[in-house]
Parts: sequence; structure tokens; C-alpha cells
Amino acid sequence: MEEIKKQEILAKLASDENYYGEYGRQFLSNSDIGTLINNPRGFLEPREDNINLMYGRAFHELIMFGETQYSNFVDASTRTTKIYKEASEEAGGLLFLKKEWEDLNLLVDTAIKNKIVSDVLNNKSNSYEIPNLGNLGNDDVTWKCKADILSDEYIIDIKTSSSIGGFKYSSKSYNYDSQAYIYSSLFQKPMKFLVIEKGTGCVGVFNVSDEAYLNGQEKVTKAEENYLKYFVNKKERLENFTIYGEI
Repeated sequence: MEEIKKQEILAKLASDENYYGEYGRQFLSNSDIGTLINNPRGFLEPREDNINLMYGRAFHELIMFGETQYSNFVDASTRTTKIYKEASEEAGGLLFLKKEWEDLNLLVDTAIKNKIVSDVLNNKSNSYEIPNLGNLGNDDVTWKCKADILSDEYIIDIKTSSSIGGFKYSSKSYNYDSQAYIYSSLFQKPMKFLVIEKGTGCVGVFNVSDEAYLNGQEKVTKAEENYLKYFVNKKERLENFTIYGEI
């Protein structure tokens, strides 16, 4: 890809609307890994927003920029109540419940009091929400990514977790290993995860092991194989997709 063209694309991908919208769908991202490996038939299906995605995006925006586009909330106990349904319909999408919104802001307030978090967020040499683009294993497949925080030495990705103690083990099922491989390959820097535990605000910092990078590379290779097989070269019919394993 020509450097000028790449810079034009990156300028567009800096916008969340383009990155997560139709424009960004022409490139693969880590969020495609699970579908391409486990259920390619779902790859082209539209992705519905959900409360976990909205929570994650709102947390990122609040902790890094102090404000979020997802700031509307409803003083309702559940999403099955009439007041919530009417408000959601008027807003045209998901809304936070008042208790969720209060808990989210409390988590942010608690996290930024931690010295490690504060030092990262207040480091003037760091850059935020930086997109990147490039090829990994196959020149016919282009991957995109967007770094939460780009420091002089590391890519730092902010995560929330229900259990910091279990983060090491859950990271594989959430494909954080392939995320680390994609990001570190495109930015040519190692990756760290800055993890904030929901409910407590406890903070954890996790480096990425060589084993995790290798596991991530294997996932990327498999995802590329299925993408090329079913959607580019179309050598196989999606109906014939089968998973083989051993228990």
C-alpha cells in the first residue's frame, strides 16, 4: 500500500464513526477473529450493539477524555420497564440505566486515583486513540487497529474485567492474545494491558508473554485462511464449514 494512500485511510479511521462503521468494515480487526475462526457464516451479519460494548466504549472515553458520547441514562430499574422502552425508542438505541451510569462513573473516579493509571493518563508524551493499518501473514489481507494509548515504549490497552485474578486466563477466550499480536506487529512495539476491575476499581498491569504472541499469531493465520477461503477466493461454501477437534 502506498504511504500516501495509507495516511489518507488512517485519517478517516481516526473517526470512530468510520472505524466502527461501514468504511472500516473493508479491513479486518481483532473483533473479527472469533467469528472467522468459529463461525464464518456470521462474519457478514450486522453487529448489534449491546450494553457491554457500550459500557466499554464509554469507560474508555471517560477515563481518557473525561466525557463520552454515551452519557444518556434512564432512571429505570431494568430495560423491560415501560419508561426505559419509551426513552430508548426516542433516543433510537441503547441507554444506560441510572445505576449503571453511576457505577461506571464511580469506577472511573476510583481508577484515576491510582498512581499507575494517573501517570499513564497524564504523560504528555503519550498519544491516544491512534489507528494503524497493515498486512500481517498475508499480503492480500489488511488489518486495522486503534491503540488506546501509544507511549514511547509500549502500546497500552485499557480493559475492564470482572476479575483481575482471572484476567490471565480469560484473556485467551476474549482473544486479547491475537489483539496483542496484531497491535504489536503493526506498531512495532510490545503491548501492555492496563486492567481495572469492575466493582472494586483495583488496577492490574499485564505484560504479554511470548507464548501469548504466538497463540495470537496462530489465531490471525487461521482467521486469514478462512477469510480468503470463504469470502475472497470463495473456494469453499460457507455451508460446508466444519470444526474438527478432540475431547
